[in-house]
Amino acid sequence: MPPLVIAHRGDSARRPENTLASFASALEIGAEVVEFDVHLTRDSEVVVIHDPTLERTTDGVGRVADLTLTELRRLSAGYPSRFGDEYRGERIPTLSEVLGLIRDRAIGMIEIKYDAVTADAEGGVEAHTLAEVRKAGMEKQVALISFSRTALVRCRQFAAAIPRGHLFHRAEVGDVLAGAREVATDLVLPEKGMLSLELRDRAREAGIKVATWVIDDPAELQALAHFDLYGIGSNRPGEMMEALRGEG
Repeated sequence: MPPLVIAHRGDSARRPENTLASFASALEIGAEVVEFDVHLTRDSEVVVIHDPTLERTTDGVGRVADLTLTELRRLSAGYPSRFGDEYRGERIPTLSEVLGLIRDRAIGMIEIKYDAVTADAEGGVEAHTLAEVRKAGMEKQVALISFSRTALVRCRQFAAAIPRGHLFHRAEVGDVLAGAREVATDLVLPEKGMLSLELRDRAREAGIKVATWVIDDPAELQALAHFDLYGIGSNRPGEMMEALRGEG
């Protein structure tokens, strides 16, 4: 089976990442899974943005957690340093808006950012994210991923039926498998530099699927084929899908 192509922050090489424009473009090219990141605002609204701070992708400054949703909505999320004024009208979307866009069209892979996790389990980003998923009636159309084992354990406690995936940047194979067991997931997402035949074989023996990120080059995709990946996160999902269809 070819790997599933996961649109990383949407069609993010061609549109400002984590915006409705990026997600709409990913849907248009036929992406089956759209990945995005969530943070909490000061007034506990769930918004879709990668960084805990605003400077890289918006025209604002400061921390997401220090501003209200109303304050954030005044900003452009058009990633001006990359796209100039072309997408100046894009706003930081709420999780509710993104779920509404992708409903019945793609799976939403929601990354709970490590630095969004706090000591507050009941009122934290995990609980609010799950509340929005339930409100949208999309418990069977999302997966929850994180580098934070705390976040994933909470997600397991709050919503055991919603699939989880454990992200890793650097870890030994044994730690990856132990993390998967602890959060009760059959999906791990190590960064591509972690891929090895040992990880492939031991994950297979344990019944664990392996996906990786970020793959934007068809030649690199081909070079990783022997790892039998379940999925690949890409900023260029259209090109990766074409390559897998033999059109690249």
